[in-house]
Amino acid sequence: MNSSHQYRPSVYFAIAFAITWINGFILAVQSHQGYDKSIVNLLLAYMGPFIAALIMIYVFADKSFRADFGRRIFDLGLINKRYLPFVLFFLPVAMVISIIISITFGQSVEQFRLASEFKIFEGDSILSMLILVLVPVLEELGWRGYGVDSLVSKFNLFESSIIFGVLWSIWHLPVFFIKGSYQLSLLEQNPIFALNFFVGIIPLAIIMNYLFYKNGRSITLIALFHVTANFSAEIFEANQISKCILTLVIIVVAAIIIIRNKSFFFKQKMNLDLCKRTRSTITKN
Repeated sequence: MNSSHQYRPSVYFAIAFAITWINGFILAVQSHQGYDKSIVNLLLAYMGPFIAALIMIYVFADKSFRADFGRRIFDLGLINKRYLPFVLFFLPVAMVISIIISITFGQSVEQFRLASEFKIFEGDSILSMLILVLVPVLEELGWRGYGVDSLVSKFNLFESSIIFGVLWSIWHLPVFFIKGSYQLSLLEQNPIFALNFFVGIIPLAIIMNYLFYKNGRSITLIALFHVTANFSAEIFEANQISKCILTLVIIVVAAIIIIRNKSFFFKQKMNLDLCKRTRSTITKN
């Protein structure tokens, strides 16, 4: 974290939310009036965090901050390889465990079938695929490029993770009003399933922030984890009962990580001026 930079979290999140919500609710209106979804509005909605980060980095920050932003995208040496198995396999394995638990409570074995199509937007598998792959990258360029650091500059890591998790959860609100969206289908099936979507994001944010600061603030690593998270939720024909169980599994893992790393999460100030740290120092984490 660049300790010389004066972070402005309120400004950043206000811009990110404004861009996403304005375009998201335009898409909602278009969908209910029978119009095709505007690609421009769709891209702007999902790029809100990234655009906000670019504004904060290129308007309010200096060259060294911009250089650090690029380094955290392209320098794979920031990644501690011992975390890669967790990044790649935790959520797929957690999804399998959740399905197995649901089956023991009488849910269908058919959940282990591979999904016939991705269901981000009903009847639009190509768009759904693009969202599964592209959107996590765009989000993390914003959230980890500026947003999370801006919170950590004001709060300890635990407080920052909870605040970010709540904000990230609420940020998704417009998609619940877009006709044909996966999130709206959750609300129509059962409000509890929609609530699970919101709740599940918070422990996931804790885990992602832990990985982020244990890997030199590598944006690339967290983007990879985010893509894996999206595909883990979509690859099987898992029902919403299993996805509620998945949230419980993620909560348990997040709690274990916090308990095992209390000082890391609860110390008053993160002394992570990683701009000045060498690769060898980072890998010791």
